[in-house]
Amino acid sequence: MNTYTESEKNKLAELEKAFEMFNQTSGQLTLAYEALQHQVADLQQKLEESNLEKLTINARLEQLLNLLPAGVVVLDLFNVIVDMNPVAETILGKSAKSIKWGKVVKKVFLSNHYAGTYLTQEQKAYQISEAPLLSAKDNYQSVVEGKILIIQDVTDARNLQQHVERHQRLNSLGDMTASLAHQIRTPLASALLYISQLNTDDLDKNKRAKFIKNSVDSLRHLESLVKDMLQYAKGGKSFSKVIVVNELIQLLLQAVEPNIKESSSRIKVLPYDKKLEIIGDIDAILTSLQNLVLNAVEVVNINAEITIEVEVSDTEPKQIDFNIIDKGPGLSEELISKVYEPFYTSRAKGTGLGLAVVRAVADAHDGETWVKNSIEKGTVFTLRIPAYNTERSI
Repeated sequence: MNTYTESEKNKLAELEKAFEMFNQTSGQLTLAYEALQHQVADLQQKLEESNLEKLTINARLEQLLNLLPAGVVVLDLFNVIVDMNPVAETILGKSAKSIKWGKVVKKVFLSNHYAGTYLTQEQKAYQISEAPLLSAKDNYQSVVEGKILIIQDVTDARNLQQHVERHQRLNSLGDMTASLAHQIRTPLASALLYISQLNTDDLDKNKRAKFIKNSVDSLRHLESLVKDMLQYAKGGKSFSKVIVVNELIQLLLQAVEPNIKESSSRIKVLPYDKKLEIIGDIDAILTSLQNLVLNAVEVVNINAEITIEVEVSDTEPKQIDFNIIDKGPGLSEELISKVYEPFYTSRAKGTGLGLAVVRAVADAHDGETWVKNSIEKGTVFTLRIPAYNTERSI
């Protein structure tokens, strides 16, 4: 029979107690492990559900992007195209991916106009808007990682606007038929009167020369009226092509030379960048600038000093401003508010359409025109046309 000392009994009791505690702890660990397993399984299920939800959302977003009628382009921080939807691929070409946006714009679009409208060689018009591409970091702060561009086809809307403008012009022409008849009748009657006097046998040489000059002036007035009327009726633009500004200015100087000489006037062109280009109907723009120069000459009458100034605007996208400056008496506030109205003129031989044509041409080219008085310069008429060969960017 084993007998234990008191010390051995105490150690045995401690071992039993420790074993009992071990069993309890082991049981608790087993329960905790089982609970942890349940939590892991639950988290795994939630993660799978979350991944499935994300996949579903991504699939829906991808389907939505594919069905959108607008092009969607994603740019990185360096303005490089990193992703596009099918519509954007159709507009820009699949090869546009991984290329800088600026290069793609210059390759695909013919020109960009005021208010962010881009035009292609096929005369398709697109409106481009942008928004920052944001992502959330660990601290939940939004960080810009690029841009998202939306490219919308506005060709139909643009064509409809042009149709409405054409309809309005035709309506205005219909309303002004009586005025037009009067405008044509006056110079035509004058020319017929002077020409009829040329048949007089006893007409002296000086009077004959005077009648011939008056007849030619009346016919020129009639020709100017018809030309302005046709230009106004067609809306200021028939076709578009790249125009070198320097060539346009040289054509303008040739066109106005007879009037400048006849009125003993002088015209000068301030220095400008000879490489500047615009895009549009060269005949329409030339007619507009010619109307502005001749308007300045007629206002001053004789010995007019006309200055042509070509400037690049500080707006985005860039614009080319053609400023026609005279040192005349200036215009009253009432006249400034009416000078662009069709058939409004303060001159006996004015057609009343010259400045209306300028406005029609400016509108047709997505440009602007305005007039202002200058204490030092007299009157300044400006025709603004979008630039073609300056940097274009979003």
